[in-house]
Amino acid sequence: MNKAAEEKPSINIGPLLRARRKELNLTLADVAERVGVTKGFLSDVERDKSSPSVASLVQICNVLNLPIGDLFATGNSSVVRKADRTPIKFGGHEIKDYLLSPSQGVRMQAILSFMEPGGGGGDTLYSLDCEEEFVFVLSGTIKVKLENEEIILREGDAMTFSPRQMHTFQNASQDEPANVMFIVHPPPVK
Repeated sequence: MNKAAEEKPSINIGPLLRARRKELNLTLADVAERVGVTKGFLSDVERDKSSPSVASLVQICNVLNLPIGDLFATGNSSVVRKADRTPIKFGGHEIKDYLLSPSQGVRMQAILSFMEPGGGGGDTLYSLDCEEEFVFVLSGTIKVKLENEEIILREGDAMTFSPRQMHTFQNASQDEPANVMFIVHPPPVK
């Protein structure tokens, strides 16, 4: 990976979540209860001290009536150079995500994910309010969990499914990283 892309700071989503919560006149306790997490954990997320699972982040955004794509608003250039990739915190553990598409004015959103062994979106299944999700494994092996089904995808494999279906993903290897591209249509933005 390009060193410049590695060193570029990620978008801090915590202050955006806090601002939206306050805009709605909700307390930490209100949101934590509706999401099913502790007030302390939510406070850590708002201070960018903890990274929620993808499922928890989606639930937080749903409670705040905040399209998840709004957390990653960046410039509108149609060209995203490798060194200029925007690191995003989409949730999960042992994973680095980069927004590859402009964050606004597009009909899809592309995310490049670098997953450490065992890393991924978390154990809890989640859904996205989008029409279609495309997954392409650039290297490594991932496991996609769809409700009651587990699908193993290896380097070069691709999959398309409805992200409204409950799902999550994980690097299936305990010793090899995985690099995966996710494309969501339409993106989870306003």
